[in-house]
Amino acid sequence: MKRTLILIFIFLMSTLLLSGCGSILKPFMGQAEKEPVETVDKEGEEEEEQEVKEEPKEAKEEFEEVEPEAEKEQEEEPIQTVKLGDYEVYIGGEVVEEDGKIIIHGESNLLPGARVVGEVLVGEEEESDFFSDTSEIVQDDGSFYMELAHHDSNQETQVSVKFHFDGQQDDNMIRHYGDRGQNLEGPYIYKHQGEVGGGKPQNIFKMAKVVTTFEPSGEKAIRHFKVANWNPTPDDMGDTRVWIEVDEINNDKEYFYLQGRSNLSEGANIFVHYGSWRQDETRVLPDGSFYLKIPYEYREDTNFVIEFNPNHWSQWNEIEERYGAEGQKLVGDLVVQDKYSDKQYIEKVVEEESQLIDIPANVELEVEGSEVTMLVPDNILFDYDKYDLKKEAQETLNEISQTLESAFNKKDLDILIIGHTDNTGSKEYNQELSKQRADEVKKHIEKQLKSKDMSITTEGYGDSKPIASNDTEEGQAKNRRVEIIINLADR
Repeated sequence: MKRTLILIFIFLMSTLLLSGCGSILKPFMGQAEKEPVETVDKEGEEEEEQEVKEEPKEAKEEFEEVEPEAEKEQEEEPIQTVKLGDYEVYIGGEVVEEDGKIIIHGESNLLPGARVVGEVLVGEEEESDFFSDTSEIVQDDGSFYMELAHHDSNQETQVSVKFHFDGQQDDNMIRHYGDRGQNLEGPYIYKHQGEVGGGKPQNIFKMAKVVTTFEPSGEKAIRHFKVANWNPTPDDMGDTRVWIEVDEINNDKEYFYLQGRSNLSEGANIFVHYGSWRQDETRVLPDGSFYLKIPYEYREDTNFVIEFNPNHWSQWNEIEERYGAEGQKLVGDLVVQDKYSDKQYIEKVVEEESQLIDIPANVELEVEGSEVTMLVPDNILFDYDKYDLKKEAQETLNEISQTLESAFNKKDLDILIIGHTDNTGSKEYNQELSKQRADEVKKHIEKQLKSKDMSITTEGYGDSKPIASNDTEEGQAKNRRVEIIINLADR
């Protein structure tokens, strides 16, 4: 019996021992069971990853096969440097004179389908001696082509291109730029009054405009549109305490040229009077600047009088509201009380100190806004294909240097000298030659100038900006030139 109890005890203990070992080994046994499963899954994942990795490889191989053709297309097609439809509008191009017509090869970043208007004007807008206009549609690449009638005379000619909403524009243009062009931005943008409706707010539009002014020549001249060179906008622009400054008064014995600045709002209409009958009017530009041109007449003890009257019929409603329909909001030392009513206006008296822009007879003079250009044919300055100044060139440049010091204020005068060639030779050679010629002219002028406040820079344009046809010797001779440009706007 005792032996039997011992055997039963040993059996129970053995059972318990085996059961405990199984519990202890179970985690390890489970891990061992899982390892083959993980190995299988990992191999499956690696196979899937291999397939995924191979797909981009195939796509890359397909791209590499197409890439040379794409590069070829890029080489054949010009790179688009401007974004069509940008609110900051660009308009440019060249104007070519031909027999009986003026041709405009235009370029822009306007949306395709935009309607642009080209105009040729001789004389004043109100009483023009000649006027011609046309309208064309901008193409898919932003370009446009125009033909206008030529007046076939030697009178000063203004050619302009405008993009505005006082006329026909399709719905897409109106949605994009605004029904009055209010989304237009940049240095090409001006406010203007519509043809019908007076100065009411709904009749004041924004437009993009470029202009070139020149005197026609016998040759087929080529002109380029220029972007306006704006000054910084006055911090107090639109303030009722009005100030007006005249920076420059010059004449060429045909016209007086006045250039000035003000804090009057853009679009304010101002007048200038010289004596009883000589006068001009203009609207203040976006930067507060203004340019006036009066027929020349020598008169002793006669001043220029610049006037701004908010009550004048030509003022826009927004100008009347800003300064008061009767000028009642105007303050400051320029305010004048009307003798016969309660109305007020602004008056600025400028003493006549006009300087004569006296240039040598063989040099052409162009005055366009704040830019005065002296055009010197290269046969006066250089031998053919050379950049060393001729001895006789020194006399011409000496006279020009004297004019620069006597006819313009000496402080902060910016002068740009540009060399041009005809199309004989390579473009690289012509560009280098034109720059060398401009540099030589600069060196000589700097030696003659007593003032050290004048800043002179040079550029060489080679044959890229002709003013006449290169198909004739006479045209090539005109294209070989040096331009001395005095920019009055930056002063």
